[in-house]
Amino acid sequence: MYEITQIHAGANCYLVTQDNVSILVDTGVKGFEEKILKQCEGKEVKLIVLTHGHIDHMQNAAYIAQSLQVPIAMHEKDIPLLKDNLCREMKAQGILGNMVRFFSVLSAKSAQPEKFKPDILLKEGDNLRDFGIDAEVVELPGHTAGSIGLKVGEDTLLVGDALMHMMKAGPTLLYEEYEQMLESVRKIQNMGDRKIYFGHGEMVQNRKWV
Repeated sequence: MYEITQIHAGANCYLVTQDNVSILVDTGVKGFEEKILKQCEGKEVKLIVLTHGHIDHMQNAAYIAQSLQVPIAMHEKDIPLLKDNLCREMKAQGILGNMVRFFSVLSAKSAQPEKFKPDILLKEGDNLRDFGIDAEVVELPGHTAGSIGLKVGEDTLLVGDALMHMMKAGPTLLYEEYEQMLESVRKIQNMGDRKIYFGHGEMVQNRKWV
């Protein structure tokens, strides 16, 4: 059995725990470091997984990795975002999407995350059993080129920002490549009856999204 603990930290972070071993998925923004570490107390955290390279998901990665003495894993296509979140254009549709884009760009311009390099590069089909968690990596590009999710067990999927639950649950409001984003959304909806855990918003059941 496994347990999913949601941590509100600017963006959602998740502790995925199985047989007293945990991985931390995403690391939130500055100001939430100690809250996240408090949640990790008593957990044998083995790994940090970043669903993608945006500030609100990776800003605390270096600090938390050093504090917990664990490696950081992510997809190689988002490594350029660690140096510059604006190196690839973020696009949006609609009023809410453009509001989110405005504040995301503002945050990216002002944020100064501690520099780091990922220790592990993840790709489609990788499993995290070596870190104590039976979770499979799913590539979900579109929001960013290197966006990934994690299939945990038979009924859970952590999607990062491939989907968002802001006002209502649906496809991400921000994307680098629109058609890629839609393809990833279709990929998610074809994964069957799973609990969907978002980078923004509360869990819902998987459904037809587009």
